[in-house]
This record gives sequence, C-alpha cells and structure tokens, in this order.
Amino acid sequence: MSKPWYKQVWPWILISLPVFSILKAVHTVYIMNQQSPDLVVDDYYAEGKAINQNLSRYREAAARNLHAKVLLAGNKAVLTFEASSVLDKQLALDFVHNTIASKDFKVIAERSGESMYIAELPVTPTGKWNLVVHDQANQWKLRASLSLPATDAIKLTY
Repeated sequence: MSKPWYKQVWPWILISLPVFSILKAVHTVYIMNQQSPDLVVDDYYAEGKAINQNLSRYREAAARNLHAKVLLAGNKAVLTFEASSVLDKQLALDFVHNTIASKDFKVIAERSGESMYIAELPVTPTGKWNLVVHDQANQWKLRASLSLPATDAIKLTY
C-alpha cells in the first residue's frame, strides 16, 4: 500500500518552491522600501526656479574665466585656480552624492596662497559624487563629477 501524499517528499518539495519565491519577493519589496534612492538635483528649488536662472551662475564663472582643478587626498580637498583677482578668502564646496541625499555635505575651503584653497572633509568620500564649488555670495559656480578614490586632479567645469 502506498503512503498518503502528505507523507511523501516530492509534493512538499514542489510546494516549497512557490512558497519560497513568495517569501523572497516580500523580503525584496521590504528592502526596496527601506532603502529607496533619493532624487538628487544640483540646485533646483521646490518653488520651481527656471533652469536658465540656475545656469546663470555657471555662465558667470565662464565670464570671469575661472579655471580650477580639485585633488582629493584622504580627508582633504585641494583646489587650485589659475591666477584670478576675483577670488575670496573662502569658498564653499558642496559634495552631492548621486543617489543618497543623506550623505551630502558642505565644507568651507580656506585660501592657502594666491590661488590655492584647502578644505578638510568630515569623511573620506568614495564612489560617485558631484562637486559644486562656489563663492560665499553664490555669484558663480564650478562643478565636476567625481569617481572616488581618484589619484589625479579633476578639472572643474562650468
């Protein structure tokens, strides 16, 4: 006489496959809801400023003929500008993470010499970042996309 179906192994193996798939799908949805990526945008305000107004600061940097490179070494950022008379004693550096807004941070770079600025970073960034450099009055901006760690200086653009 044969055993009833619930005492055999094969039906339980076949039942366990869809049950495992459902549990894994629920777990995946839970993880996705816990760690959803943030939408990170450069300088757009919730009030909806026009894109041309946002780009005007980059145009101002081009009009001032600002050219710079940034070198990140450990927790220090070193900005080197070509000689320019419009630079302040301090510059702001905004590090914007590509997907996680909670990792964004801002630092102030102090002048060290005629055209060099040094900033101490709170963390050593790794991965993909966007860097925005601007003066304290926020009249001009330069930007760069960073893949860190980087061994060479990265050119900032308009």
